[in-house]
Amino acid sequence: MIEFRKTVTRLMIRLALAGLVTWYGRYLIDTARTGVIDVPRLLAAMLCFVLAALVCAPQLLGFVTELVGNVMGSGGFGGCPAPYYRPAAEKRARGRYEEAMLELQKIAIEHPRERHVYLEMLAVAFTDLGDQKRAYAICNQGKRALNNQREMDILDNAYKKGCAKLAASS
Repeated sequence: MIEFRKTVTRLMIRLALAGLVTWYGRYLIDTARTGVIDVPRLLAAMLCFVLAALVCAPQLLGFVTELVGNVMGSGGFGGCPAPYYRPAAEKRARGRYEEAMLELQKIAIEHPRERHVYLEMLAVAFTDLGDQKRAYAICNQGKRALNNQREMDILDNAYKKGCAKLAASS
C-alpha cells in the first residue's frame, strides 16, 4: 500500500534538490565562454545534470513502480490488493520463524486462493523449522483452498521436494 503523503513529500524534497542542482548546471553553461578554456566548466555543468537525475530518478521510479504494481497486481483500480509479504519476509530474515509463519497465516486467511502464501509457508516449515508434519498440514490446507488443479499440483510438488531435501539433510 502506498504511503502517499510520505512518498510525495520525499519526492518533492528530491525534486527541489534536483532543481537547485539543475539550475546551477544551467548557470555554469550560461556563463561559460567559447573555447577550450571552459571545457572543465561545461563538464561540471554536465555532472550537475547527471547528479540531478540521480537524485530524483530512484524515488520517482519507485513511486511509479509501486503505483503501477499495486494497480496491476490488484486486477485494476479498486480491486483487492495483492497479498503483502514484507512483514513475514522481514521476520523470517531475522530468524523469527514462528512470527513469520503467523504473518503468512494471516495472508492465507485474507487471500485463501493465493498459491504463493502456501509455498512460502512450506519454505519456512521445511527450510527454517524442519517440521514435516506442519508442512503436511500446510499442504493440505492449501489444496483445500485452491480451486485450480495445476496450482494444487505445484503445491504438492513443492511439498515432495521439501520432504526429499529434509530427508537428504538428515
